[in-house]
Amino acid sequence: MIIPCFYFCKVNKKEIIIIAAMKLLIEKGVQSTPMSAIAKVAGTGMGTIYNYFSTKEELINAIYLYIKSVEVQFVIQESNEPSLKITFLNYYKAFINFNTQNPEFFFFMDQMQNSPVITEKTREEGRIEFLPITELILKGQKEGIIKEISMEAIIQFLGGTLTNYVRWVLNMKNEDQNNGHLEQQLRMVWDAIKE
Repeated sequence: MIIPCFYFCKVNKKEIIIIAAMKLLIEKGVQSTPMSAIAKVAGTGMGTIYNYFSTKEELINAIYLYIKSVEVQFVIQESNEPSLKITFLNYYKAFINFNTQNPEFFFFMDQMQNSPVITEKTREEGRIEFLPITELILKGQKEGIIKEISMEAIIQFLGGTLTNYVRWVLNMKNEDQNNGHLEQQLRMVWDAIKE
C-alpha cells in the first residue's frame, strides 16, 4: 500500500484510524462496522476516535478525502512532457497503477462512490483535488485536441472506464497482466476523447 510520504515516515494516529476503518468497512460494510470495532482494530480507545471524528459518517467522509489526496499525490507529478496526449495518458496510467497497487483504496472508493454517506461537500472537496486533470482536459478542448463535450460527461466516462478496467485487472487469475491490455486500454480511451 502506498503511504503518502517519502522514505521513512511516522504514520499518525488519525491515519491509523482511517486505514483500520477503511479495511473494516470494505470487509463488513457500513451497517456492520461499529466504532468500537474500528477502535479495536486501530489499537486505540473510543475517546481517541471521537477526538478526531464525531460520527462514523464523518470518519467515512475523511477516508474518502484521504484516498483522493493520496491518489492525486501519486498521479500528479512534475512533468516536463510537452505533449498533452502523453501527459493525459501518463495520468490515466498512473490512476490505473495506483488502484491496482492499492486494491483496498480501490474497493473502498468503488463501494462508497454512490453512497449517500458521502456528503456533497466531501464530493466537492474531492473534485478540487483533481483540478490538474480537469485543467489539462480543458486545455485540450481549447486547443482542439479533446472533444468539446461537458466536463461532467468526460469525467464520468473516464471514471467508468478506469473502474471497470481496474476491476478486471484485480480479478485476473494466473493470466499475465502485462500482455498488452494496458496499452490497448490507453489507446481506446484516447481514441474516445480525442477530437
